[in-house]
Formats: sequence, structure tokens, C-alpha cells
Amino acid sequence: MQSIWHDRVVDYWKQMRSLMQRNSFRNVMDMNSNLGGFAAALRDKDLWVMNVAPVNASSKLKIVYDRGLIGTVHDW
Repeated sequence: MQSIWHDRVVDYWKQMRSLMQRNSFRNVMDMNSNLGGFAAALRDKDLWVMNVAPVNASSKLKIVYDRGLIGTVHDW
């Protein structure tokens, strides 16, 4: 799972680099977090990710919590 997100994280960070201020934190929402792979891939960056799981996949949120990540359920 980690390798899937590596290229996406590198690309995201390139796009955000010019907007980031030193010693600042960034908030990111993963609106279909599945198992929290995107948040895990960003673990070394100065940001936090709110993992949002759809109601019909709310059982996966336990895995997100077990990984030490934060998350919530949303019905959109």
C-alpha cells in the first residue's frame, strides 16, 4: 500500500512546496480514506490527515485507528 502512495505524495509535495511556510502545519482531509494509506504515506511530513470513511465502509475506520491515525465517518 505504501508504494502506491509514494508517487502521489512526491507530486503533492512538489505542488505545495512554494505555498508552505517553514515550521507550519498543514491540514489534509482524505475523503475516501479506505485504510489510511495516504495518511501513512505522509507520516514524515509536517501535516496531519483526517481520514474520512463513507458510512457503508465504516468498519474500515477501526483499521485506521489501529494504525494510530485519526478519522471519522461521513454520509455524503
